[in-house]
Amino acid sequence: MQRLIPLMSMPMLAMPALAAAATPTTAPAPASAGSASPTLLRASLLVEDADRAQAFYAALGFRPETDFANPREPAGNPFPLNAPSTAVRLVVLASASGDGGRIGLVQFTAPTPADNRRDAAKTGRGDVVLVFDVADADATHAALVAAGAQVLEPPQVYVSRRSAPDGSPMQGKVFHARDPDGHLVELLEAPKPVR
Repeated sequence: MQRLIPLMSMPMLAMPALAAAATPTTAPAPASAGSASPTLLRASLLVEDADRAQAFYAALGFRPETDFANPREPAGNPFPLNAPSTAVRLVVLASASGDGGRIGLVQFTAPTPADNRRDAAKTGRGDVVLVFDVADADATHAALVAAGAQVLEPPQVYVSRRSAPDGSPMQGKVFHARDPDGHLVELLEAPKPVR
């Protein structure tokens, strides 16, 4: 059974129907008494079009786990949105394998918030880079190119600082793409011994 979790850090009082729908049916285990460390549930991205973003992440093997839309009351809502949006949609994506983290796609509308980035083609302080472990960088690159994604370069070989158990060097591959909203995505094939 998949566990449903509440919408990012948005106050649930502002969205009672979404909160009720996205609240876990089984309460998550509380942090141990001696631990005050929080647990990251997912990284949520504000997107212009959740369907378009979902298509991009589907090319990386992510599938929708939940998809909810609700009205939003902007007056008095402490979530620091740069527009008085009156509607919100949350799509939570999980890896098809079930491994790894989840991605939340949050689409605010009526009106759509403005993009705060000065130059969406460049990545700088305050931006997020999503890093994905891929089994085959060349195959993933080809799949993203075929899907029409904005791929920034072909896979590049890198030499790992780690060595293989026999002491031989290890190499992997890495390349970058941007999702439809300009978020930088790094696709990393783990290093393997050089043969």
